[in-house]
Amino acid sequence: MDSVTLKNSVDIILTPQFYTFLREDLDLKFSYQAKQIAPSLFDDYLDRGKEYQYYVYKCGNQWCFIAYNIEEIDSFLESKGIEKHRVSKIFFAQQLADELEDPIELSSNSVLHTIDGIVTIFPKSLMPSDIEYARANFNKSKLKGGVTMGASLNSFVSLKETIILSSLFFLLGSTFIFEGYRTKSSVESDNEKLIELLSENSNFSNSRVRASLLEQYKPIDTLERQKRDSIQVISKLLSAQSQLKSLTLKNNKIEATLSITDKMVTQQVKEHAEAKNFTVSSSGNGLNVEKKL
Repeated sequence: MDSVTLKNSVDIILTPQFYTFLREDLDLKFSYQAKQIAPSLFDDYLDRGKEYQYYVYKCGNQWCFIAYNIEEIDSFLESKGIEKHRVSKIFFAQQLADELEDPIELSSNSVLHTIDGIVTIFPKSLMPSDIEYARANFNKSKLKGGVTMGASLNSFVSLKETIILSSLFFLLGSTFIFEGYRTKSSVESDNEKLIELLSENSNFSNSRVRASLLEQYKPIDTLERQKRDSIQVISKLLSAQSQLKSLTLKNNKIEATLSITDKMVTQQVKEHAEAKNFTVSSSGNGLNVEKKL
């Protein structure tokens, strides 16, 4: 394909060069069961030196399995000018098997066509010279499922978790609004109490005295806030693939050791920690992150 320039997000339909497809007749009820056994089905078909992700869906009375390498896909898309954050959803040409019964001209040399229910690419020279190709227009296609780039790259938060968290944040936001109105109504009462306390403690009625006390305790407040913020950053580094082994908090330094076995997750954690001004170093099967306060 030619390089493109995008200003908006797009959905991507991958042709068979980017995935391996299998169709199996299995006595399974749920897709998560099928996804658990997917790696074993592809043992004889994939390069063992690469890491693959799997997409599974029900096709009639059978299960369809697709194996793909998201890094290869990402590299290709970037070479054509399509950045990761521009990709909303990734679909596979196999999901359009019914719509590709009529062949389409993929390029000057190749054709995309469904053969025996499997979307296939083969040389254009094998097609009859008088054949009329269909137009490749999938804007009206009702594609379901698909995968997101973030989920395939083992993102810290999956799409499902994002939806759940968004719902929780909405509920929390509604609660905060209610609390805001309730707090506002109590401000006048608090002001009255403040005036009463100042009248009972005349020394604090002087603004200079209060400013001096604030200046005295400000370094302590700043340090405690830094501790809290640093712990919050470390908590965001944790996931199912990134476990906390130890956490040490001193007056001037915070240090955490994380156990990580996945290389891709290790790189993501390292980049995120360094972006928050943490010093990162290797520690056995994981990372050691620390920051001076």
